[in-house]
Amino acid sequence: MSPNADATTGNAYQKLLHRIMFFLAVLVVARFVLEVTGTPVAVTRYLSSTAGLLFAAIYLAAIGPLKRGALKFSQLLLPALLLSAWMVGWVILATLVSGVFRLERSHFAGQADYGNWRHLGLHVFEHLLSIIFLFVVALLLMSLVHLLWRWPVTVGPGAILGALVIIRYWLEAMGVHSSNTAAWSSTVGVLIAGFYLGGVGPLLGLAGARQLLAPALVLGWTWRVWVFLAMLVGALAPFYKTHFFDPTRGNVPVRLLGALGGTVVEGFIAGLIVWGIATWMASATRREATVQ
Repeated sequence: MSPNADATTGNAYQKLLHRIMFFLAVLVVARFVLEVTGTPVAVTRYLSSTAGLLFAAIYLAAIGPLKRGALKFSQLLLPALLLSAWMVGWVILATLVSGVFRLERSHFAGQADYGNWRHLGLHVFEHLLSIIFLFVVALLLMSLVHLLWRWPVTVGPGAILGALVIIRYWLEAMGVHSSNTAAWSSTVGVLIAGFYLGGVGPLLGLAGARQLLAPALVLGWTWRVWVFLAMLVGALAPFYKTHFFDPTRGNVPVRLLGALGGTVVEGFIAGLIVWGIATWMASATRREATVQ
């Protein structure tokens, strides 16, 4: 590849990263402005910059190689850290403005921060420490999507399955009724992924049932890994109530270990179902093309 080609792909990746950073900044600023102007917190909480960071990490890992070419795992470290620090930086700015100017409508600073520089400083320091946690989470999500690039046909549906799990978890954590959050079912999503694999796979040279088996199993396991991560978060953050994991039932380590084993078995079964759907879809579209 020529130096000019390297520069072009590098610029494309930087532009993608800049757009994602702009998105995260807009989330924080929009929530801050809406809260200050009187919008209820019950509404503004949907503009969560934390959830936005998770989506941004998945999106960057899924789209980045299209802009820059194949990425090594080490090349994920800096973007994950940059996005985490950038998002927290905007949150810190909103916290300082809210605390200094006593903006009581804003959730970024509390009553204890008003006029108390020590408490406000500790609040900011807590946000700085959160960069480490967010970096680890973002890197984990990016790494999972990065692995999917070994089977490029799985990247799109695999990323969508992750987004569905995150959306449902976040809505349930905010108290949205289960009858509404069920619309974001990743179980339905993995079945749709089978149709996608059967329709797109042959276009990428995966025409036979044998060639579709590995990507199908990957999608099945990817789905269950996303769900297991949601269960793990549910165990580590018991103050969020979701259907993924109920820590109040006790025996958390044992149940998580059982869930990990279930991830392997259930992912394999789901992969076989996806494989069946994909094989049927590929065969049906092939016959249709032959008839035409």
